[in-house]
Amino acid sequence: MYKIINFLAFVGCIVWLYIDQSPEPVVVLLLSVAGFFRDDIHGMIGKNVFSLTPKTGLIRDLESAKYSFIDSEFINPRILDDLCGWLSDNGDQIVSINITDSNESNRYFGDVDVEKSDTDFPIVTCTNEEGRVSYKYIGRSFSGLHVVQTWSNGGGSGVFCNVLLVTLSLDFALKYDGVKYEKKSRYVVKLIGSFPLGDRYDGKIGYKFGILTIPACKGRKSLRDKRSRVLVL
Repeated sequence: MYKIINFLAFVGCIVWLYIDQSPEPVVVLLLSVAGFFRDDIHGMIGKNVFSLTPKTGLIRDLESAKYSFIDSEFINPRILDDLCGWLSDNGDQIVSINITDSNESNRYFGDVDVEKSDTDFPIVTCTNEEGRVSYKYIGRSFSGLHVVQTWSNGGGSGVFCNVLLVTLSLDFALKYDGVKYEKKSRYVVKLIGSFPLGDRYDGKIGYKFGILTIPACKGRKSLRDKRSRVLVL
């Protein structure tokens, strides 16, 4: 509706400018053009005008995605660990990561192993000299949120567990090759929310019909001493 109104204003300005060649219709014409492209044109560098607004929605189908939690090419588990942040911090410091440039980067270096199952989603683990990080896909919500359980070990006895709610999307960025800027696409994972489970949680997380079920975990250093259910749509 917003763009339709702006388009009608643009047509009206053309007619106005045809009837009255004065500065006023020119100014209004420029404003209507700026309003029409407000959400599409990101900026201008040199002679190039770049549109970086995502043209696609959330990536829902992991089987056809380039990067996935359930099939090759697997998303590096250490990327999700970065989204979890440090235990000593509160809140969210890193909320999104470029998978395209990060999946095999030095920052997230490690040996990635996949433990497949005939009845469940695989467990993907990345191991390096600092420890290991694993994840297991739980499911996808109706709105396109992906539910993933993670395990993180920094080399000691603790294995810190979380349930992450993330989205996957395809957007655009600028790339400079030393001569000119180019627009490139990139896959992005974004943290929407998380449920901390504590140390060495061993309950079986379930997600069905929009209900995320987190069973109690007793006898361990867990944050879940009773069963909880959360509506995740």
